[in-house]
Amino acid sequence: MLIKFSDNPFKQIIGITFYNRVSISLFILISILATVQHKLSWILNLEPLELPVVPVSILGGGLAIFLGFRNNSAYDRWWEARKIWGGIVNASRTFGTLIISFSSPNFSNSTVNEKDVHTWRKDLIHRHLAWLYALKMHLRKMNYWEHLEKYLSAKEIEEVRKYHNKPTQLLHHQSLKLQVGYDKRIIEDFRHMELANVIKELLRLQGMTERIKGTIFPYYYNYFTIVFLWLFIICLPLALVPEMSWGAIPMSVAISFVFTILEKAGATTEDPFEGRASDTPISTITRNIEIDLLEMLRSKTIPAPEEPKTGKFGVRYID
Repeated sequence: MLIKFSDNPFKQIIGITFYNRVSISLFILISILATVQHKLSWILNLEPLELPVVPVSILGGGLAIFLGFRNNSAYDRWWEARKIWGGIVNASRTFGTLIISFSSPNFSNSTVNEKDVHTWRKDLIHRHLAWLYALKMHLRKMNYWEHLEKYLSAKEIEEVRKYHNKPTQLLHHQSLKLQVGYDKRIIEDFRHMELANVIKELLRLQGMTERIKGTIFPYYYNYFTIVFLWLFIICLPLALVPEMSWGAIPMSVAISFVFTILEKAGATTEDPFEGRASDTPISTITRNIEIDLLEMLRSKTIPAPEEPKTGKFGVRYID
């Protein structure tokens, strides 16, 4: 998630220009060609190619409607993704708290001891952390096992590898482990049901993230927005040249840039799990949950929080 651009305004301008250099070059080229052909036509006593301002203005208004709808819808997807991960934070903390506070050797009539209970707690919390990292990998279509190896046995990793939806199977394993705790009388009926409800909530939240990930933005909005955008960019200098002469070049570039940035903002925001600077910071959220749960478990190895990253031209963001 983007925190801020560089404090240096020159770096801001250079960075924006760099990341949009291809589009800006095309705007300049189109504007120069439109202006030059208009001047040459008058010199050669030919009819210049120009357009009236009114239809181009109507086209710009229609384009603004498309961009406004798309950007609003894209922001809704981004904000929903952030709310879902906020729900995952709350459910994870609830799960860790209930696992530790609900489990006890006192229900078992001395068939299990405190060490057995601690092992059961540790197994469940570690598997939950593995689920968080597996969900992150699932959403970003990554395939590395570094974090899972910290929290799962080699046997369980090999078993989970063969599944298509690894996070779902890890939550299924969690429910089986809860049943083991109930069978051994580490937890009792009511507490087992409460923990099972948290697993149900985690499955619901996972399904919501998968819905956003798997639902593409309507193709015709993307397609026609691009078509109208470039039609407007090509027509704009032809409408401005008769009134502004050479001044049409900077004005056309500026207006085209504004519309293009709006389109780019919507296209970037509609996919919030890709790991870009503008996306939902699921790595940072996952690390914060990891720290909270390991501290609940009184673990001796607590990872450090994720630090904000600095990209090109001083841009600061969290992943």
